[in-house]
Formats: sequence, C-alpha cells, structure tokens
Amino acid sequence: MPPRDLFLALLPPVLWATGYSVGKGAMLHFQPLFTTAMMYAIAGAILFRPKAGLKTPLFWLIVASVFGCGLQSALIFYGVVRVDTSLANLVVQSQVPFAILAAWALGLERLNPMRMLGVALAILGIAVVVGVPKPGSAYVGLICILAGAASWGLGQALIRMHSRDPIRQLLGAVSLLAVPQLFLASLMVESDHIALLKSGSAYEWFGLLFLGIAVLVVAYILWYGLLERNRMDQVAPFALLMPLVGIFIGVVFLDEKLKPEFLLGTVLVMTGLVITIIARDARARSGAPPAVNTLAD
Repeated sequence: MPPRDLFLALLPPVLWATGYSVGKGAMLHFQPLFTTAMMYAIAGAILFRPKAGLKTPLFWLIVASVFGCGLQSALIFYGVVRVDTSLANLVVQSQVPFAILAAWALGLERLNPMRMLGVALAILGIAVVVGVPKPGSAYVGLICILAGAASWGLGQALIRMHSRDPIRQLLGAVSLLAVPQLFLASLMVESDHIALLKSGSAYEWFGLLFLGIAVLVVAYILWYGLLERNRMDQVAPFALLMPLVGIFIGVVFLDEKLKPEFLLGTVLVMTGLVITIIARDARARSGAPPAVNTLAD
C-alpha cells in the first residue's frame, strides 16, 4: 500500500471506535432511536445524489435499510449507552462472524475449516466476555448489541446479493430510507423530542454530528475508497484496530477497569478475527469469488 493509503487506513477504525465514546453523550441525551434517526438523516443528506438515480430494486433497498441500518443501529446504540466503551467496541466485532454466517446461509460463502475455526473462536471470546458478571442493565445492553450485530450481518449479505449502485449512492439511499423507520419507532417509545433538541448542549450536538459525519460518512467513504485501490488482504487487518482503540479510550480517558476474563475474551475474539481474515485472503489469492465485506460500523 502507498504511504498515503497506510495513513488513511488508520482513520476508519479510529473514527468508528471513537464514535462509541464521543457519541455516547448524544445518545444519552437525545435518546438512542432519535439520535440514530438524526444521524442517518445527516449521512443521507450528504451522500445521496437524487440526479444519479438508483438501479437497485426499491424493495431490496428498503429491506437492506431495515436490517443494515435502522434496526442494527438502533439495537447497537441502545446497547452502547448501557455498557462500557471498551466492552461495546469488543462485542460489536461479533458483526464479523454474523456476516460470515449470514453469507453462508444465503449461499454466498463456503465455510472452510479455517474460517469455521475463526468464527468459533470469535464467538467463544464474546461468550467469555458476556459471561463476566455485570449489572442487569449491562446484560440488556449486550443482548441488544449482539442482536444488532446479527441484523447488520444479514443486511450486509442482502446488500451484496441485490445492490446495483455505487457504494456512496447506496449508503445514501439506505440511510435516508432508515430515517422514517427510526423516527416512527422513536415517537412510539421515546418522548420530549422538541424539548431535547432545545436543551442539547454543545458537546451533545457535537456527538451527534460526529456520528453522522465522521462515523457514517467519512469513515465509510475512506474505507471503501481504500478497498477500490488496494487488495482486501491489505486493508482488512486495519479493522482489528477498532476494539484496541476502544479499549484504549475506555481505560485511559473513561477510567474503565479491565478484568482478566475480559482480556481473555479479547484475545480469543482478536485471534478469531485474524483467522477469518487470513482464510478470506487465501480464498482471494486462489482466485475464488471475494468474501462479503464483514467489517464493523
């Protein structure tokens, strides 16, 4: 990879991991569903170009927006506000095995022994972390993150099967389609939206803008641009920085404590992710069809 791309490859995982801490204030104040709706509205307005049109069938755009955007983000962000930053950044990596399993279930991938080992280790690591005693609300948050990760995995597989548009136009379209879904859900279970908009602090508004612009727009445009210019095996390993950055932020800036069980689970998850990437890279070098993009948001 050129030196410029090496530097750019560091930015998406750092932005994704930072979003769970910087955006946490916005999610707590504006409420998770309302925050997610506004976040996608910002991203969609920036990314989507109406004059460019759409080639992907509307039905599949809507389905992808539900599983790949609205439902997964609502569940993950609902869970993020209930767990530590370091824990959220680690557990959200379950998106990788879930995406692989969804692609396998839909006939897009083959699970060779090496990939099966990687998926199993990642799931085992997450099970070890989840098994550490936590307050009741933290377990609810973890369950929501895992459910959101599963939804994201299914959404990625469906997008791969049915998308016919450039990634920027596709991300803009599914983001805008997710907005009314999330606003409706927010109106049903959350309240005081106008009052919250009026009372939001500068830090909370900054967190919202960071989620919409830095996490959804900048990080993904950089990431897919890198994938267009470089091989998957050169780019994919940088995604492993996300949980490491999240742990660093949680320990150094948020005074979170790491228990031995968490460290063991982290090692298992990271090892599993490395194995799945190695297996995917070997598949790419052999000339087989490329694997589904299974990298975290």
